[in-house]
Amino acid sequence: MRVLRWSVGVLVVGLALAACGGSGSMDSAETAPMPAGGSAVDKPDREIIRNGEMSVRVDDVRASAGQVRVVVEQAGGRLSGESINAMGESLYADITARVPADQLDAVIGQVSALGTVMSLNVYAEDVTAQGADLDARIAALQTSVDRLSQLLAQAQTTKDLVEIEGELTERQAELDSLVAQRAALSDAVALSTLTVRLSPSSEAVTWAPPGFASGLESGWSAMRTMVAGLITLAGFVLPFALLGLVVVAPVIAIIVLLGRRRRKSTRG
Repeated sequence: MRVLRWSVGVLVVGLALAACGGSGSMDSAETAPMPAGGSAVDKPDREIIRNGEMSVRVDDVRASAGQVRVVVEQAGGRLSGESINAMGESLYADITARVPADQLDAVIGQVSALGTVMSLNVYAEDVTAQGADLDARIAALQTSVDRLSQLLAQAQTTKDLVEIEGELTERQAELDSLVAQRAALSDAVALSTLTVRLSPSSEAVTWAPPGFASGLESGWSAMRTMVAGLITLAGFVLPFALLGLVVVAPVIAIIVLLGRRRRKSTRG
């Protein structure tokens, strides 16, 4: 059993070193010069993620959205999102499509032909190194999982069984995660994402040319507004004016009466 435990430890350390060494060897192979007189060393194809976004003005938004769907399907792609919204009397469409990377330029060309292109952006990202790193880690972990599976079959005690199963479970989970990451990366390389914004080429605008009739209508409207304002102001002030007359008038009368009496007494 000591030999079995020692084998597990050596396997884990050895695979870790192998993964590091594998990455270094790949870097060396990519930078190694071509032998004189020999054929070029085959390099793996570059893995490029290409995505695009564009805005197009069209005469009929709804019909053009249907044409975009047809173009994407004919190119072997699919729609991952679509929405058509109304703003006033105008329609706007937002479409997100996944198309084969080698068909992206062709799809952009066909969509551009539907109307007037207002903006177009295509983004590219080289993920070759990221893919190679994932491949190396997956290979190392797969070897580790295979070897641990063999050791698990040879375990003769419960303690050894529990230790190997725990290590195997951890390695398998890590392997599954890396495989999922590699699949997502490969999918992003194989299928480009294209976002299309469709907007109407023209919008109906109501506009009346200036002239005498227009000026007369504007003046009449302004006068009515002013008269309505004055009437409102009068209605607001009238209650206060009446209250003032009721309260102030007797006071003024008393003051006038007292003034007359003072003048009479002064004369007498």
